Amino acid sequence: MKKIFLLVAMVAFLGMAVVAFANPAAPTGDIKLAEIMKSNKKAPVTFNHEPHAKAKLDCKVCHHTWKEADGAPKKCSECHTARKSGDKLNNKVAMHKSCKDCHKKMKKAGKKTGPPSCKGCHKK
Repeated sequence: MKKIFLLVAMVAFLGMAVVAFANPAAPTGDIKLAEIMKSNKKAPVTFNHEPHAKAKLDCKVCHHTWKEADGAPKKCSECHTARKSGDKLNNKVAMHKSCKDCHKKMKKAGKKTGPPSCKGCHKK
């Protein structure tokens, strides 16, 4: 009985390890987030995944429809393309709700965070 339990535990551990190491690594360096909207009133945002990965944030917080079996997560702009259609948020609104709101909550909680202001992200 002990051998069977040990075998099941080892298989479960190995299965979890495979899943953990199968997750794609976050991109390194800065990514310029071009605005999908036809407005260039504000400078494009430069985003860096590294601080988020180091903080061990769950990828699914931002990539909320992503499943590990699909491979690497899609860019936000691949899904958030709608313009006032109501079926899903456009890229600008999605970024503001996700990024800006999270940064504001973190700041309010006294935790280290990114900029919660327009000028903090939209640098000229």
